[in-house]
Amino acid sequence: MKRKLYTLVIALLALAILFVLACSENTNKLYDIEREITSVPDLECVTEKQEYSADDMVIRYTITNIGEQDGWINSSDECFALHKLVDGKWKFVGEKVDHFWTEMAQQLPPKDSETREINLDKYFYLPLEKGEYRIVIENVVSNTFKIS
Repeated sequence: MKRKLYTLVIALLALAILFVLACSENTNKLYDIEREITSVPDLECVTEKQEYSADDMVIRYTITNIGEQDGWINSSDECFALHKLVDGKWKFVGEKVDHFWTEMAQQLPPKDSETREINLDKYFYLPLEKGEYRIVIENVVSNTFKIS
């Protein structure tokens, strides 16, 4: 009887440890932003929707040059940061995988635009927490959008 009880306690402890480890890995850490981000005035970034479901896997956004001169944006689709609004302050959402930003710029002529997408499951633990978010591409800040 003691041996069965001992085995049961060990099995329950092992399950509890696995549960805690599984839960702790599936969160996106939030980090303070070191400097205020000011958006480039002639470039506008707008997400496809104003509200996304926690089940959505992709966020599409369009960068438009609303100015009169050529604008410059990073040429890589992977050049972005996701920010979450927490207690009135923007926080950087940490990613589950590190990715590097290439420093290749591409020209965006006046009145031209480019649509890109972020595959959320590639970079973040899903589902993302409910709240207000924004996308930042270098110094181009998107509109805010909700995840609910």
